[in-house]
Amino acid sequence: MKINRLISIIILLLQREKITASELSEMFEVNLRTIYRDIETLSQSGIPIVTYRGSNGGIAIMDEYKINYLLFQI
Repeated sequence: MKINRLISIIILLLQREKITASELSEMFEVNLRTIYRDIETLSQSGIPIVTYRGSNGGIAIMDEYKINYLLFQI
């Protein structure tokens, strides 16, 4: 389900400094295009996503961004 994947991507990006789209694609068993659409959705929702190009590139959330993890507790 897309919303579960989006929340999981947010949590992963908050826990890790940077992750590649390929890693996310393998993790969630979706194609790269789906991950790029998910990242675009997160960006449009106001989450400050940054991407880095090149062999050491990846996707990250800006360092200054903080989120209350209580929002994700059930």
